Amino acid sequence: MVEEKKKILQVDDEPDITYIVEFVLTNGGFDVVRLNDSTQTIPELLANDYSLLILDLMMPKMSGFDILENLRKENRLAHLNVLILSSRQLSNGETEFLRDHRADMMSKPFEPFRLLEKVREIVTR
Repeated sequence: MVEEKKKILQVDDEPDITYIVEFVLTNGGFDVVRLNDSTQTIPELLANDYSLLILDLMMPKMSGFDILENLRKENRLAHLNVLILSSRQLSNGETEFLRDHRADMMSKPFEPFRLLEKVREIVTR
């Protein structure tokens, strides 16, 4: 029996970052979909099944904080695994917000192997 690949949505306004993440995770055995327009995140998540959302915080139009808050209000998406991948230095309040909204955090720049390891850890919980 062949195990189905875990599907991951990654959202970042920097195409270079989404390309690198896709390359690392695809080579690690995951099915990755990239979005560079943050406003498409919730509709994409509602239209498809994902095991993980990888999300930048600082994006135009809709921030990662806004997406995360809206995500947790959607019954179907309330328990989706989220990994924040950001270079932003977080305030205590922002760190608490991410903890309250059940989001893991990883800083940019990142080591590809460490990202793959973290993603595997999250999707197998």
